[in-house]
Amino acid sequence: MQIFRLLVIAVAIFLTGCGTKGPRYAEVEANFPTLRPGYGRLVVYRSGGLGAAVQPDIKLNGELVGKSQSQSFFFADRIAGNYTVSARTEVETTLDVDLVDGGTTYVQTSITVGLLVGQSRLTLRDESTALEHLPRLAYTGPIPLVPGVNSIAGRSTDMRTRASPVTLDDLSGLLPPAR
Repeated sequence: MQIFRLLVIAVAIFLTGCGTKGPRYAEVEANFPTLRPGYGRLVVYRSGGLGAAVQPDIKLNGELVGKSQSQSFFFADRIAGNYTVSARTEVETTLDVDLVDGGTTYVQTSITVGLLVGQSRLTLRDESTALEHLPRLAYTGPIPLVPGVNSIAGRSTDMRTRASPVTLDDLSGLLPPAR
């Protein structure tokens, strides 16, 4: 009976996981960098569900771009073209996507029941479906986005008074100097 209780507790922890912290999509959407000409944006999100503790890496053509975390999203900007999004737990799951010049492609991730660990599911979503989920999700991407404030490259400016949106060139201040 003791083993059964421990098993139930372990399953409960596995299924609930921890809530993701960070600014919400609705708070930072205005701070997204402007896409450079010839680039498309991939937004990957996970709105919850089964297996919150399972957080597989998300790769774009084999390059790590983020983690599938419950109640979160991130984005990656790449040269427009065809790409393969992948996630791996027990098995590798892939999805082919087309990043359109100046456009945004949305991929929803989820975890389904697996033999030992939950398995990833990747689903292409249209913008209206994605925007139903995104506003309440936490941003977990590598570019620092602060609600209402642009603190990139040492500037701290209220975005409501800034004349133009943040560009990828503005982000160059985050990188160490070239040697």
